[in-house]
Amino acid sequence: MDINYVDANTFDFDSRLYLKILVAIAKSDPENGEPEFNYVRRQAIGLGLDINEYWKATGKDFLTGRLKVSRLTALVIIKDSLALATLDGSFSLGEKERIYSCAESFDIPRTDVDRVESWLKESESLKKKWEELVNLD
Repeated sequence: MDINYVDANTFDFDSRLYLKILVAIAKSDPENGEPEFNYVRRQAIGLGLDINEYWKATGKDFLTGRLKVSRLTALVIIKDSLALATLDGSFSLGEKERIYSCAESFDIPRTDVDRVESWLKESESLKKKWEELVNLD
């Protein structure tokens, strides 16, 4: 599910780093396929970035060490990485480790990652309830 609360033009948001990390997360699970690529592609288009360039240049091991980014950039990366990782209905160990590692590199505590994950589940539940209500015959 695409949930966007951040204007990509906000000076606090690093769109290039964001996209590189999404690509790395997508590549971290060998079971990922078209839905995950399309999610990352939609994000790239929304940011005005060339997905093909980032897809070719960024490996699954992109993120290593600490990175200095705004809390906003870090949390958007975590939110969308979690959304990406759960597109296929499973959250693989590789994906989970990658997201926790990413959060750690941004000095974001695991409790914040868990809160975002819980919030995304809540959002998905609300979306399903809406769809059920709309599709009543």
